[in-house]
Amino acid sequence: MTYKSTRCLLFSSKTIYLKYPFAHLATPDGFAFDAGEGLSEHTAPFDALVYLLEGKAEITGGDYTHAATVLRMEPGEKINVFNYEHGEYEAEIQEIDRHYGVIKVKVAEKLRDRQKSTAQICAIISLIKKDKMELMLEKLTELGVDEIIPVITNRTVIKVKDEEKKNDRWEKIIYSAVKQCGRLNKPKLLPVTEGIAALETAQHALKFFIYEKEEKNFLIDEAVKLEGFNEKIYFIIGPEGGFDEAEAELLIKKEFIPVSIGDTILRAETAAISAAAVLVQAVRRSMWKS
Repeated sequence: MTYKSTRCLLFSSKTIYLKYPFAHLATPDGFAFDAGEGLSEHTAPFDALVYLLEGKAEITGGDYTHAATVLRMEPGEKINVFNYEHGEYEAEIQEIDRHYGVIKVKVAEKLRDRQKSTAQICAIISLIKKDKMELMLEKLTELGVDEIIPVITNRTVIKVKDEEKKNDRWEKIIYSAVKQCGRLNKPKLLPVTEGIAALETAQHALKFFIYEKEEKNFLIDEAVKLEGFNEKIYFIIGPEGGFDEAEAELLIKKEFIPVSIGDTILRAETAAISAAAVLVQAVRRSMWKS
């Protein structure tokens, strides 16, 4: 096995699984296992780096600090490395260079593949207050949502002053949730969309909008019909004040199906988490049956 020398990101978890700390190797092109293949350059708002060469890796930055200082790991101990494209691998710490802040590991066997779902779930979420927004991003990631689109609606009260800074913060929340829950892929966070009219969705997709005024259609009833569906699934959540009448009509024109998730009025973050849980489980159930 050979690897091209390259740079990518590695994320280590505070959670210990199977007696070993988990780490996440994030790269768009992934590990290479055939001669001549390798990882492509990747940038993200994190300071932990991995350098791969001939099946070995060097871990620096935040992950070095966590493993060497917090966990006090020693040479000979094992660490699991996650790759968003190809799965999870076991690696062994060979050397800890405390002067330069580098942990050298040897990548060994593959432990599990990334499981790819047939249908991707996209959450379109209206901007809400900071702590609730971050909670929503965290839980949607943990549940297994594939894509997240923040949207500004007519009743959105939150203003985005520095979108780049806000996006970096949201990405860190998502990455933290990824390493906490141990999933092998990261949801894609799209730029903020301004207004329902500007929303763009994939063709042949199934689309729902959670609407407190809907009394007939329930999301859980629609979810049981998803068996065998392999296109994109969208669901959209309004802000604290919900969608206004004009937005509801526009969503219906855009072929979103109004659905209810219960008899009570839920907070925006609760509604998003509930809807995601229903749809993710429906998709997984369909995968298990196939």
